[in-house]
Amino acid sequence: MAGPDPIGSVTLRGKIMAGRTLVIACALVLITGCASMPTSLTTKDLENAPTFTQEEKDAMTEEQKVAVYNESMTEDSNKLICRREHVVGSHFKKTVCKTQAEIELERQSAQDAMMQGRGYGCPAGGPGGPRGVCD
Repeated sequence: MAGPDPIGSVTLRGKIMAGRTLVIACALVLITGCASMPTSLTTKDLENAPTFTQEEKDAMTEEQKVAVYNESMTEDSNKLICRREHVVGSHFKKTVCKTQAEIELERQSAQDAMMQGRGYGCPAGGPGGPRGVCD
């Protein structure tokens, strides 16, 4: 007759519970990420958008396309801001365009990460886990 499982052994039931917990955690992360995305274009913005032929679009520079897009936007958060950024490991630069809402979301996420790394996002008493991170 087999006795109780030795201490520290992993049972099939424990593995199933861990798998379910992981699936639920991933689902929550996805839902939270989607909920924090910037709002999409409004119908009013689409009504204000000018129409161009394909030849006119091909003849426009990227700056002109961004300017036309921004003129049709009614909300500042939907306007594009383009920057030239260095490509890591290269001397080349590339143009990266993001909406004001996306830039603000990235800024806030970076600020939250910095605050949590300093212990400001931890419960009272500061970081208590290994390596000084929140438990």
